[in-house]
Amino acid sequence: MTKRLLTWVLLLTSLSGAAQTLKLEGPRVVSTDETFRIVFTADARMSDFNWPGTDDFDVVWGPQKGSMSSTSFVNGKRTSTHQETVTYLLQPRRTGTFTIAAATAKVDKQEVSSSTLQIEVVASQQQAQSSGSSGSSANGGSGNGTQGGQQTQPDRPQQNDPAVTGTVSNEDIFLRLTLNKANVVKGEPVTATLKLYTRAEIVGFEDVKFPTFNGFWSKETVTVNNLEFNRENVNGSIYNSALVRQWVLIPQQTGTLSIDPAEMVCQLRVRTSSGSPLSIFDDFFDQYQTIRKRISTPTLNVKVKELPAGAPASFGGGVGDFKISAKMSKDGIKSNEAASLIVTISGNGNLSMLEAPKVDFPPDFEVYDMKTTDKTSASGTSGSRTFEYPFIPRSHGDFVIPSIEYSYYDMAHGKYATTSTGDIAVTIEKGEEIAGGGVAVAGSNRQSVRSLAEDIRYIALGDGNLKKKGAFFAGSILFYALLLAIVLIVFLISRLFRFSQARRADVAGSKNRRANKMARSRLKSAESYLKQGLSGAYYEELHKALLGYVSDKLMIPAADLSKDTISEKLRERGVREESVNALTDLIDKCEFARYAPESGQAQMENEYNEAVQVISAIESQLKNPKAAGKAAVGAVVAALLLLAAPAAQAQNNVSDLWSMAGEAFAAGQWQNALNYYQMIEGENLESADLYYNIGNTYFKLDDIAHAILYYERALKLDPSHEDAAHNLEIVRQMTLDKIDVIPDFILVSWFRNLRQGLSADAWAWITLALAAIAGLLFLLFRLGSSPALRTVSFIGFCLFVVLMVFTFIFSLQQKHAITRQDSAIVTSPVCSVKSSPAEGGKTVFVLHEGTKVRLLDNVGDFAKVEIADGRQGWAPTSTFEVI
Repeated sequence: MTKRLLTWVLLLTSLSGAAQTLKLEGPRVVSTDETFRIVFTADARMSDFNWPGTDDFDVVWGPQKGSMSSTSFVNGKRTSTHQETVTYLLQPRRTGTFTIAAATAKVDKQEVSSSTLQIEVVASQQQAQSSGSSGSSANGGSGNGTQGGQQTQPDRPQQNDPAVTGTVSNEDIFLRLTLNKANVVKGEPVTATLKLYTRAEIVGFEDVKFPTFNGFWSKETVTVNNLEFNRENVNGSIYNSALVRQWVLIPQQTGTLSIDPAEMVCQLRVRTSSGSPLSIFDDFFDQYQTIRKRISTPTLNVKVKELPAGAPASFGGGVGDFKISAKMSKDGIKSNEAASLIVTISGNGNLSMLEAPKVDFPPDFEVYDMKTTDKTSASGTSGSRTFEYPFIPRSHGDFVIPSIEYSYYDMAHGKYATTSTGDIAVTIEKGEEIAGGGVAVAGSNRQSVRSLAEDIRYIALGDGNLKKKGAFFAGSILFYALLLAIVLIVFLISRLFRFSQARRADVAGSKNRRANKMARSRLKSAESYLKQGLSGAYYEELHKALLGYVSDKLMIPAADLSKDTISEKLRERGVREESVNALTDLIDKCEFARYAPESGQAQMENEYNEAVQVISAIESQLKNPKAAGKAAVGAVVAALLLLAAPAAQAQNNVSDLWSMAGEAFAAGQWQNALNYYQMIEGENLESADLYYNIGNTYFKLDDIAHAILYYERALKLDPSHEDAAHNLEIVRQMTLDKIDVIPDFILVSWFRNLRQGLSADAWAWITLALAAIAGLLFLLFRLGSSPALRTVSFIGFCLFVVLMVFTFIFSLQQKHAITRQDSAIVTSPVCSVKSSPAEGGKTVFVLHEGTKVRLLDNVGDFAKVEIADGRQGWAPTSTFEVI
């Protein structure tokens, strides 16, 4: 209620203030023989009116007070007005320019004052003729005067008035086209004004033609449908003048440009007179007629000079005096939301010809068609021109639009000048993500919506299959050692089989190998005789056992068996002397007992035990066991166990970190889980599962670029990692860039997919398995008994060797693909790819975080990159990370 009351009070006060005015109206130009009136008007009741008068004019009549009231009803609403006037008739005393003093009065009980009025007094036509002056000149001062919206006329016709003489000369009516300047530079605005001057009574117009302004850009700034005539002094003569048209002209060519004449036919009302002297009855009995008179303007020339050389690069065609400013259309701009940069150039000059200034938007700003708006004055040469640049930022962050410069030609100083906005800092807040991305380059708009029910797969559990970074089984010493071992085993098996066949064909050798067995058999027989108490048979069998063992073992014919020969052969084979003596002594005892069998039972048992011990000792010494070698092996094993102890301790620590990372991830503590996984990575360990889990934690932390980076690293180590491939496909849908991939030749693609189906180590193990199978087939080929078996085994051997070569090549290629650093992921929100490795290079296209590129070359802080569709450029190395 209080606000409404205050509004009514302010409205009434405003209306009351608007009514409390006192206006002074009168002509601006009069002649010395003319009586004219001035009127003081108030739009309310007026009292205590006071006008001090004037010494420059005679008051012929007045003051005459008048009032007028009116009431109207419009749509049922009653409106009343009241107006009071005070009128004077004045007569000039002399020529010159004089000022009518202001009057004071109380209007609606409030003291107010009128304005002053300046009136120019010119000589009458009679005075002008007597002084020899002419009123036909087109050069003179200007003024206007109205009285209540009506033209002021002299009290009676003058002798040279067309209404009196009945004739119309070129001095009585003419057109004038004026230019505010005739020597300009190209692009400098010129104002052209077309006015009609007349002392005759005009009743109509026809056949009006305006100039064409060839060589100029032109625009009408004033268009008059109904001519309004005002008094104007032209070289001492009073004319009724009217503005017909006004243009702003901007020369587009250099040299002397001509402006064609403007033409029109005026219909004039003139008196038909008999030519006799005038009388007081002529006004009642003379007749009038309408005549046509064609009038035109002369041809005008404008000299246009070329702008000086050396215009700045930011010159936009402006000629005049300008200032530039810029602002954002709104505050709080968010990513993926539309906004506009509004650049305004204001000042005086050829505003309509100003070109849009160049704006270097950040690469991630998607800019649309510019809109231009003009706000100019009635003259068309002052005001402002606004350029609106709509854009959509596709990433959040702090951006800077470089200073916008605009150069123009300063007419006042005759040189080029530059105005600028300064750098424009823009903060883009994070807005809603658009699944499928926005627009980065032309033709890449993606608007598909990601399924909300689809999510990444869970982290890998287990032990992580960790290994040292850069440690590969493929192409390692162990791989080649195992491959060589397979070859050696095949070779040894083949050799052993051949050797076995040779041994089976060697009778002497067989006897040697069976010597110990035969000796034990005979000793067993001797033992049997010993238990039966048959001493003769016992010694006979014991003697055969000793001599038979020596004969078979040393391959000595029975005829050559003597103690000397046996001793010599045993010593040659490295048998110790005590063993040799024990054997010969025992042989002597057996020979003696055969002929004097009086030995007791105890003696025979001792001799039996001695025979067993001697044969065992000689057998052991002939085999020569490598006890020293065994000791060395034991030392090596002990050393390895000592070295493995710290490694086992380190493995336990890594296992603890792996478990803690899994627990943190399960609890939703993504950052803690990432820290644990990075600590494991910091131990110079890696695995596909480790990189896969790190990618999952980055995804949970909304770091899409690093999630893609680690999924790619996981697949680089193990292309068959299904979980990493699944999650990578989901995360790629959240990137902004969609790039059409150039397809490879079908065979190249097929072999690459086959190679990437397994890791390098998996292909290495398959190579060893194929090598083992090929070795078995080779053995069947070498050792097979039937021709059919040998043929099949040879074909199989050749086939598996070819497969082994392919898998071996695949393992090395996969290892090379993992170790080479030829691909990367863009991790910066925006990456400007330039045409050259320099900051000043032209941006050829823009990439966003998560996009994969191929690295081709490196120069300083820039790397030459190639995207999937074949386009290449140079990107700063700080904007991406190598996979």
